[in-house]
Amino acid sequence: MNFINMLQTVDFTTLYPELFLGVMAFLMLLMGLRYKNPRIYSVISFVSLIIAIFLLLIFDSSTSSIFSGILQINDFGLYFAIIMLISSIYMVLPSTREVHEKPELFYATLLFVNISMLVAAFSLNLIVIFIAFEGVSIGTYILTAFGKSRRNLEAATKYFFTGTIATSFILFGSAFYYISAGTFSMENVVSLQSHSVLIAMIFLFVGYGFKLALVPMHQWAVDTYDGSPNSVSAFLSTGTKVLAFLIIMRIFLVGFSPDHTDIFYLFVIISIITMTYGNIAALSETNLKRVFAYSSVAQAGYLILVLAVVSNNYSSSSVDLAILAGMFYALVYIFMKGGAFFSVGLVKKENANIDDLSGLAWKSPVIAVSIIILLISLAGVPPTAGFFAKYYLFLSLISGQLWWLAVIAIVNSALSVFYYLRLIVIMFRRNSDNEFDLSPSVYYPIVIAAILMFVLVALIYEFPTIQTYVSGLFGV
Repeated sequence: MNFINMLQTVDFTTLYPELFLGVMAFLMLLMGLRYKNPRIYSVISFVSLIIAIFLLLIFDSSTSSIFSGILQINDFGLYFAIIMLISSIYMVLPSTREVHEKPELFYATLLFVNISMLVAAFSLNLIVIFIAFEGVSIGTYILTAFGKSRRNLEAATKYFFTGTIATSFILFGSAFYYISAGTFSMENVVSLQSHSVLIAMIFLFVGYGFKLALVPMHQWAVDTYDGSPNSVSAFLSTGTKVLAFLIIMRIFLVGFSPDHTDIFYLFVIISIITMTYGNIAALSETNLKRVFAYSSVAQAGYLILVLAVVSNNYSSSSVDLAILAGMFYALVYIFMKGGAFFSVGLVKKENANIDDLSGLAWKSPVIAVSIIILLISLAGVPPTAGFFAKYYLFLSLISGQLWWLAVIAIVNSALSVFYYLRLIVIMFRRNSDNEFDLSPSVYYPIVIAAILMFVLVALIYEFPTIQTYVSGLFGV
């Protein structure tokens, strides 16, 4: 009876986006009995995801909670929910060229993954987050293996086994958190029992650190991104990584709020190691996709600088600036990293090498310029959106009296310029017989991402007006 009474009090309008995506996913599975054209399902998915964003804006635009506070609807969760839907929209049409069999299953799985991402974006309950994130993981295992080639299956196998290990750590960490706090809810936690809280912190960090590909839990990501279809690699390195970043922020800044000192030292050390290792590994790499994969590892190191600033808790202004910088960085990251992975599709080889880009600037100047814009944005060169994302992130470090950490981050950012510059130089080589795939499914995602590196700069001027988003991190 209590469950029935709870259902009767739930405002299901807040769940319309999830319900709508679920209905469309089942509809595509039924359509698969008759229609086999991938373009039909990619267009349906594209439109469905856009409609889901409108439903979020219409029905989830006010602060509320449902299921006795299990889901907290606020602007902070709404922002990240929209970003993750955008990451799916960005890859859904270009993925058509890589889906040859059972397209209804591929795109239905993608919609189910997005449902889980939306649930995780609005939750402050460890069990709900775990279930939702496993829904994302299982769905992406399927997407990774969908091409059925040896490389796809190998990538999916590595992803599956490391994901299973991460799942075990998350479960154990959640159990120890319950022992420490007496609840799975991370809202309004005022004290934690010291004998088990450190174990919970370590287990949850390892579990979700795998998902974010933090060093030393990163190698699966490099191998999986390399062996996956380009569109899936773009999605794994953007949408699911942003989700992992959001979950880590919520768990360690909200759930472990009484233990900020331990969190500060943990994420300072890991951010330095992750940034440095990712950039150094990319310097010596010659496989094009793995260069971007190691770059993605380094980018994760920049992202978790947000946790170092907030856990240091020097001043409210530096905390607000760090969170807002992380939010902006997450949005920019989707396009600059997603566009970089799509650029691998230009090479008409299964295993692209950096030298395979030689001659591109002379055969397609527009694409070459677009890739240059994405690369300098990843490196943090002005006037791109990537520069402003790093600028405000580093500024929050300085504001929070962590200038020495800002110097380390700036040096790492300068280090990345070398391997991005190497790619740019290779593109301008004249003597090359390389042929490139300049079809619309490859051409337009790269060009659009490059244009957005300038368009998104306009969002910087909205920073003072989105202060309410920061409080949403803590569920208020």
